[in-house]
Amino acid sequence: MYIKIINPSIHGKTTYSNTGSCKSLADYLSKENEKHPLDKREMFFNHIDDELSSNAVISMIDNNTKRNAKNRTKFHSLVIAPDEHELKHINHSPLKFKQYACEVMQQYAASFNLKDGKKLGIDNLVWAGKLEYERNGEYNNGNNMHVHIIVSARDKEQKIALSPNTNDKSRFKRVDFYLESEKAFDKIFNYHRVESKLKTDQVWKYASLEEKEAYFDDLDNMRSQSVDKSISHQVEQLTSNLSLSTSSSNASAYKEEDKFKKKKKVKKLKPKI
Repeated sequence: MYIKIINPSIHGKTTYSNTGSCKSLADYLSKENEKHPLDKREMFFNHIDDELSSNAVISMIDNNTKRNAKNRTKFHSLVIAPDEHELKHINHSPLKFKQYACEVMQQYAASFNLKDGKKLGIDNLVWAGKLEYERNGEYNNGNNMHVHIIVSARDKEQKIALSPNTNDKSRFKRVDFYLESEKAFDKIFNYHRVESKLKTDQVWKYASLEEKEAYFDDLDNMRSQSVDKSISHQVEQLTSNLSLSTSSSNASAYKEEDKFKKKKKVKKLKPKI
């Protein structure tokens, strides 16, 4: 699972600025629709509405900026991109993917720590997502499916500033957000994850030598167990198929034998002229 909070000033080419209107980003995300007829186009969505126009999204985000200084961040952007195994597990279902995107935004809200101990939920956010099937113009059998999120930098009541790009870990738990979002996928769709690539990345970056050794030893054991289970499952399938095939062959043989017996019986009963 690849989940990233985009910072337009440092992540690759800056296609938009998030200190003004989100129109440039919303228009950019609508470009893929130009290739498709009206009934095949993907609308923006959130946890309340599955058919939001780009104009509705622009209005919703741009009007949620009360008490925001002129050059302060007005909105943030995220990317959610499952790998091909995760997409295969949900049968490349747009509906399931959108359901998961809503859960990611629930985790996003819950990852903010507020001074008074107040907890946020998805209903406190002003956001919209856009499902896309292509990356760099390539479809790749549906394996490039991903969601872009635009989320306001203020809560719905326009009282709280929400910045996931802060370096203050006590304000926003970015790593926890990534890991909890990944766990949410496993829980919702009953997905058996052998390795959390997000966790592995964190271990490589921040763990001590002893912690790394322990983590990768455990990971090797889990991979080994997973391979054993996979082989066992394949053997069971082959045995089951063989058993079904044998049963089918036997049934066919019995049928033919029964047919032959009936023919003989009819022949015997037939009067001689």
